[in-house]
Amino acid sequence: MSSREPQPEPSAERAAHGSCAGPRIAAGRGAAARLYLAAFAAALVLYVATLAPDLAWQDGGEYQWTAARLSWPPAIHPEGRPSEFTVWCRPGEAVRVHPWFLVTAHAVGRLNLWNYAYAANLCSALGAALAAANVVLLVFLMTGRRGAAVVAGAAFALGHTVWTFAVASEVLGWAALLLSAECLCAWGWATRRQARWLLALFFLNGIALSNHLMASLGLAVFGVWLLVEVVRRRAPAWVLPAAAGLWLAGGTLYWIVVGLEYVRTGNVAETLVSATVGGFGGAAGNLAGLPRLFARSLLCLGLNHPTPLALAAIPGALSLVRRRDAFAWVLLALAAVFFLWAARYDVPDQYSFFVPFYVLSSVLIGLGAAWFVAQPGRWRLPALLVLAALPVAVYAVLPSVARQAGLRFFNREVPYRDPYVYFLRPWKCGDWGARRFAEQTLDALPRGAMILPDTTTSPPLKCLHDVEGRRPDVLIADPYDAKFGSSLRRYWQGGPELLAQLARDGRRVFVVSDQPTYIPAWVARDGRLEPFGLVWEVKPAAKEGGP
Repeated sequence: MSSREPQPEPSAERAAHGSCAGPRIAAGRGAAARLYLAAFAAALVLYVATLAPDLAWQDGGEYQWTAARLSWPPAIHPEGRPSEFTVWCRPGEAVRVHPWFLVTAHAVGRLNLWNYAYAANLCSALGAALAAANVVLLVFLMTGRRGAAVVAGAAFALGHTVWTFAVASEVLGWAALLLSAECLCAWGWATRRQARWLLALFFLNGIALSNHLMASLGLAVFGVWLLVEVVRRRAPAWVLPAAAGLWLAGGTLYWIVVGLEYVRTGNVAETLVSATVGGFGGAAGNLAGLPRLFARSLLCLGLNHPTPLALAAIPGALSLVRRRDAFAWVLLALAAVFFLWAARYDVPDQYSFFVPFYVLSSVLIGLGAAWFVAQPGRWRLPALLVLAALPVAVYAVLPSVARQAGLRFFNREVPYRDPYVYFLRPWKCGDWGARRFAEQTLDALPRGAMILPDTTTSPPLKCLHDVEGRRPDVLIADPYDAKFGSSLRRYWQGGPELLAQLARDGRRVFVVSDQPTYIPAWVARDGRLEPFGLVWEVKPAAKEGGP
C-alpha cells in the first residue's frame, strides 16, 4: 500500500464498532437495513395518521398553492400578472422559492390520488419520516445499540416542531432529511475512506440548497472538513473539483430560480440579495437583542423536547468530545452552527429554524442513551423509551393548561382555528378549518368583490380560487401579491379615492381582520369596517359632523 494512499483514522475504525461508552457490537448491514425500514415505517404511519387532511394556513398553504401551479419550462411572467407567478419567480425574494420541495410536492400531486393540498402535506410526512429513519440509522452505526437508536429516532420524530412540520405542507422535513443523509455520508467517509461518500455528501447538499438556503450552513462545515482532509492527504485532491461539480449539479433547481431572477432584474447585486436574504436581510445578520432571543430559544427547545430525556444530549456531546476524531468534531460543529443560526434569527417563526439542529440534538440524545444503557440495570432502556414517548402526553394536555393559565402568545384569532390547539399540539388530523373558512368566505362574497387578506388567511382562499376554480369573479390580493406586481400594489397603497373607484366599478372591498396590522394601512386610516360573515367590508369613513 502506498504511503500516500488515504488511511482510516484509528478512532474512526473504533467508531464503526460502537461508541466509546458502549460495547463494540458490529452493526451488520442486514440488521441496519431492517432497523431503518422499521423506523421509516413507524414514523410514516405516525405522520400519515396525524396528517393535516387538506388546505393549510400561512406558508404551508402558500406552498400548496405554488406547487399546484408549477409550470414547465421555467419561466417568469409579466409584472402586470402577479397572480401568474409560479415557483420559478418570486420577485425580490428568490430565497423563498424552495424549488426542490415544490417540485417534489407537485410530482406527488400528479399521481392523481389526492388533491395538491394533501399531496404537499404527504410530501412533508415522507421527508420527515425518512429523516427520522436516518437519525436511527446513524446512531445505530455509531453505537451498535438498537435501543439507543430507537430512543434517538423517537426524540426526533416526536419533537413538537418536527412533528408540526411533518404533518402539513412545509420544506423543513426535507431539510432534516437531506442534512441527516449528509451526516450518514460523512460517517461513510470517516469509516470507509471511499471518495464516493464525499461526492454523495456534496451532491445532497446541492439538493438541500434547492430546498432551503439553510443548507449553506452545513456546506460551510463540510467544506472546511473536506479542505482539511485534502490538505492532510486523507482525501485525494481530485475530490475537490469533483465535489464542487456535483454540488452545482445538485443545486440545479436553485440555479434556475437565481438565473430567472437575474433575467428579471438585469442586476447582479439585486439578484444576489434576492437569492440570499430577500427581504429578511436585517434578521439574517442580526446580532442585536441576543439575551432575549436566547431566552426565547430555550423555550423553543423546551417545547420540542419536553422531557428529561433531553438531558441525555449532554453525555452524548461529551462522548463525541472524548472520541477526538474528525467525524465527532463535524457533528459538534454542525450542532453549534445550526443552533447559533436559529437562536439569533429574529423572526416571528424563529422556532421553525431549529429543525436542522434537532437532527443533531437527537443524535446526541441517542449517543447519551447508549452510554446510559451500558451501565448496569435492565430498567434503563425501558425508562428511556418511556421518557421518549412523554412528549405525546405533554402535547395532549398543553393547550388546555396554557388556556387555563391565561398564556397568550398569539396576536389574534382566525375563524375555525383554535390558537392553543393549533400552535401547541403538533398533530393536525381532522383539521378542516382552513377549507371551511375559505369556502364560507368565498361563497358569501357578492359578485365581483375584492378581498384583501393577510398572509395567514390568503393561501386557502387562493387555493380555492386559482387551483379549484372557485369564484373566478372575485379578486384576491394579499401583501405578497401587492409586492410582486404593480397591478395589485395599488390596492394596498390606495385610499378613499380608490374605494370610490372600486365602487364605481361595481367592486365591494373586504378584509379578513379588523386589526390594523393585518389590513392595508389606508383601510385603517381612511375607511371603516362593518362585519360581513367571517370577514369585514370596507366602507367609506363617516364624514366629520355627519350622522
